[in-house]
Amino acid sequence: MDVFEQFKSLTSKQRSTIIACFLGWTLDAFDFFILVFVIQDIAKELGTDIASVTFTLFLTLAMRPLGAFLFGVVADRCG
Repeated sequence: MDVFEQFKSLTSKQRSTIIACFLGWTLDAFDFFILVFVIQDIAKELGTDIASVTFTLFLTLAMRPLGAFLFGVVADRCG
């Protein structure tokens, strides 16, 4: 059974939930990765160099797995 057949077999609420989750994930990714296009403007606004802004971007990406792990453990324990 392919993905589209499975999607069609869902109820209306289930399809709406999947679409809402996908759009939420897409918009979350969009606002983070749009930063790449405005790094120079952000550095100028904050009075710093581009290397500092890109290093902050690197730290954010590098810490995402750690945060996901830690909050996943907390969610498993606290429900």
